[in-house]
Amino acid sequence: MTFNTLLSLTTEKIVWFVRVRAQAVWKGINRKTNEFKGFNIIFIDEQSCRIHAFMSEKLCDGFALDLKEGQLYSLSNFKVHKYKGDEINRCVRNEKHIYFDHQTKFEKILTDVHLMKEYAFDLFDLQDIPKFLNDNRFLIDVVGMCEKSVVTCLVSAEEPSKSRVKFKLYDGRNEAIVTFFNEFGQAFERALKEHSEEHVVIIVASAKVNKYEANQEIYLRNYPATRFYINPNHYSVSKIQKSMILGTEDKDEDATIFTVKEIKQLGKDYIQKSILCKVTVKKVDEQCNWFDNFHVKCENEVTIVDGRYRCGHCKRNLPYPDKRFRVCTICADETGVLPIIFPDDEIKRITGKDVYDLENENREAGDEKRFPPLLKEFQSKQYIITLSPSNENIEKESTVYIAKKLSDPLEMLGNHNPVEELSPDIEQISMNTEVDSTKNNMSYSSPPTVKSTNRTRGRKNKVSVKIELESNDVDRVSKLKKS
Repeated sequence: MTFNTLLSLTTEKIVWFVRVRAQAVWKGINRKTNEFKGFNIIFIDEQSCRIHAFMSEKLCDGFALDLKEGQLYSLSNFKVHKYKGDEINRCVRNEKHIYFDHQTKFEKILTDVHLMKEYAFDLFDLQDIPKFLNDNRFLIDVVGMCEKSVVTCLVSAEEPSKSRVKFKLYDGRNEAIVTFFNEFGQAFERALKEHSEEHVVIIVASAKVNKYEANQEIYLRNYPATRFYINPNHYSVSKIQKSMILGTEDKDEDATIFTVKEIKQLGKDYIQKSILCKVTVKKVDEQCNWFDNFHVKCENEVTIVDGRYRCGHCKRNLPYPDKRFRVCTICADETGVLPIIFPDDEIKRITGKDVYDLENENREAGDEKRFPPLLKEFQSKQYIITLSPSNENIEKESTVYIAKKLSDPLEMLGNHNPVEELSPDIEQISMNTEVDSTKNNMSYSSPPTVKSTNRTRGRKNKVSVKIELESNDVDRVSKLKKS
């Protein structure tokens, strides 16, 4: 059975069939009436594309019992809408979102669960957090190292049910303050105690950027969509552990993001040096061969001579060569255009398939000469790409670059102007939240929360909540520091 990708969804029809994982689930609650409006879901697919979905309360009786975080589903016959542009606190940077209706079919998938990643993120550098303070359209995903001994836990003396857990994240260059409130913070504290190591890497997904009025300190706080992941199996975790704990960061790779214009002006000092660029794939060239034949032993291309495969390097005839991806792309950023060839190992990692898999799909489709549709899905996506300029690139003898590494596809923010700065009289700590009764079956992540809305609305001043540390809480903090 063929599944549609989330990236291919359009608003023109409802006959779609996707295979997705529910990465996050939370209730939508009307803040004024406390009325339950339905369930919000973040779905991810095999290409690590994310999309927000909404299930209204009228449909919950038919679906809610089977709705669990981490579960795989087949989803079909649903509506796709575009955002209007005035929504706030969006958890996914996708211009479209999914709406369940009475025709929607929603079923668990219990097989092939290994084919899809457990989660996908749109990670921003910690240094980018202040940029989101005056732009309330989106929540933010970040990753950093946390030192458990400096985590502080404060409980309100007047209302013990109100509390906050405060800690810092580090990435080797910058730091960010994070504050989790009430039961969400308590759940984080409990999860932290389950890890014996002093330093852990934490991914905070869908966090809200706020500022304390008293000291103008910018910090991240939990929102209904917020989730935390402690030492998850994700490439960003190993990268931070490597650079901060082992101190063995790759010195040959410059962490600076170069623009296309800057890459074209690099000098001889950058020959064979790893550099990074952040570009969008504008075109996947379907006229070029999408794979090459290789002789495995000498790692050279194989050509056909007199009807036989022959290695031009060792001059041997081969019964059958190895086949490897070689996808030619046209990439660009705001400064220019760069032809880049995507390598075999990275294409296999991202797609989960090799050349033989795609050849077989073409045969089954009755068109062995077609350009594989799966490879076209690189188009219109944004990547952080590691390049290693050759002598020919630097000497301007060749304008084509060969990629060494590709990040997972980045969600594209698009071109937007930040909204007006938030009024300074808006209270920085909102404790008017409840805990979602929906259970989370992923042991490493945070519990669902509630009271979500993404409509622009007027804001009212709130009364500040005074938080003091009780004597019994001092003991609790001391125990956490020792753990």
